[in-house]
Amino acid sequence: MASVPHTHDAVVIGAGHNGLVTATVLAKAGLKTLVLERAPRVGGCATTTDLVPGFRCPTLAHRVAFDRAVARDLHLERQGIQIIEPPAHLFAPTDAGPGLTLWRDPARTARELERFSMRDAKRYSAFLVSIAALAGVIRSVQQRSAPRLDEIGMADLATLLRTARQFRTLNATDAYRLVRYLPMSVADMVGEWFESEPLKVSIAAGGVVASAVGPRSGGSGAALLWLAAQGGHPAAPGWPVRGGPGAVAEALLRAARAAGAEVRLSSGVQRILVRDGRVAGVVLDSGAELTARLVVSNLDPRRTLLDLVDPVEVAPELRERLRHIRMRGTLIKVNYAVSSMPVFRGTQSVDAATRAAMTSGCVRLCSNLDALERAFDQAKDGQLSDTPWVELTIPSLTDPDLAPEGQHVVSAYAAYAPIARGGTRPTLDPEVAADRVTSIITRYAPRFDTTIIARQVIGPHELERDYGLTGGHAFHGELALDQIFAARPLLGWARHRTPIDGLYLCGAGTHPGNGVTGQSGALAAKEVLAAERGRREV
Repeated sequence: MASVPHTHDAVVIGAGHNGLVTATVLAKAGLKTLVLERAPRVGGCATTTDLVPGFRCPTLAHRVAFDRAVARDLHLERQGIQIIEPPAHLFAPTDAGPGLTLWRDPARTARELERFSMRDAKRYSAFLVSIAALAGVIRSVQQRSAPRLDEIGMADLATLLRTARQFRTLNATDAYRLVRYLPMSVADMVGEWFESEPLKVSIAAGGVVASAVGPRSGGSGAALLWLAAQGGHPAAPGWPVRGGPGAVAEALLRAARAAGAEVRLSSGVQRILVRDGRVAGVVLDSGAELTARLVVSNLDPRRTLLDLVDPVEVAPELRERLRHIRMRGTLIKVNYAVSSMPVFRGTQSVDAATRAAMTSGCVRLCSNLDALERAFDQAKDGQLSDTPWVELTIPSLTDPDLAPEGQHVVSAYAAYAPIARGGTRPTLDPEVAADRVTSIITRYAPRFDTTIIARQVIGPHELERDYGLTGGHAFHGELALDQIFAARPLLGWARHRTPIDGLYLCGAGTHPGNGVTGQSGALAAKEVLAAERGRREV
């Protein structure tokens, strides 16, 4: 009996940035590719929200660090992506006295640091040089498929050898630092370099973003370095984009369609079809069945294999391992439309242009490492932090089209939401959480609360329900030593393949899983095409 022809060569589930990258690469290679997105818009975590008429704010991610090689291969510059490089990386106001600005110019930052610590001022440039060297090694790891350590083949061996060669480019001091810093707490890591609290907490906070760890948790140093490899600054990797992160998603959509991929919105997938141990297609929420030789999921590993695949197709041991991937979301996102520019302590005495330059990057609100650790302690006990630490940006400072003249949008991350224990997430009232975030911002920017026109609150529950992030975790799983590189998502299938023939993963739950870079999607497409070449050669 003749087999029924497939309606598509490849179906990609989810039009987040990684899914669109995968679809574009597959379509460029000649595969008939279809992208299915449950939401009425593309982008996933890379979207821009219309808060109220005239005010547009980054919905979730407020920076992107799109991999330059991926952007070049997809010709994204032709699609209108405009990266903004603000004059400052980070501003940290203090409870009393001037705030700390980390400028793009390291020498200017060093002069600024002299007001806090002459020792820190002298060490700052050396810190940046050392971290850049370490980030270079990590970046080379992130740009290649992770090896399968359980069954090392020639490709895996080649990857390990290239990584070893890159490691050998480090001088002896930095090589020693890399080995030590990965399992170290980020508090200890920055403590070896600096003594002033504003600088230490500003940098250390980069190692706890979106994960259920505190600054004194072992392995938080690895998270800081893993994200710092994206570029920009170790405290605040990535850059804003004109039009907000949604502009990146729209550019990727145009690139995918230009390559020949079809993208269907408001088309959720109910089930992945598997027959005789091989993927056969998908069933839509509407009940329609689409056949395909290949299915690539931009969803997290748990949601893909535990929710969309028939339980009889996934071995009990594998199901148990999937359930133990740590996805404990701690991030609260609050977006504001405000009637005037927030004026932070330490900026009142400078002119408006200087004030705008100081706060043009991200603003971190936390007094010291002890306060950050206390916020984590409360979250571990199932409580919303009394004084959450906040990272915010004011995108309309560098992209005035996002708000009416003289008014602004503010994009704020806050931590920690109560951490789930035993599979149960404590109840979080999003409005109470937003009130606490507002009070923290007002503490450092007096009268901020009186300027609010509108706000949007997104907690872990909303991240899971509305954006499909299991556990409300922005990275599809914590960036911990046992959940990165060859162990992402699990040891044994780090090369984007699953135990089901023809079913692949391309989302942030796969290597490298490091934010809005597009690398996971590009590496997944590489693995799919390698398998296709092997199939044709047999």
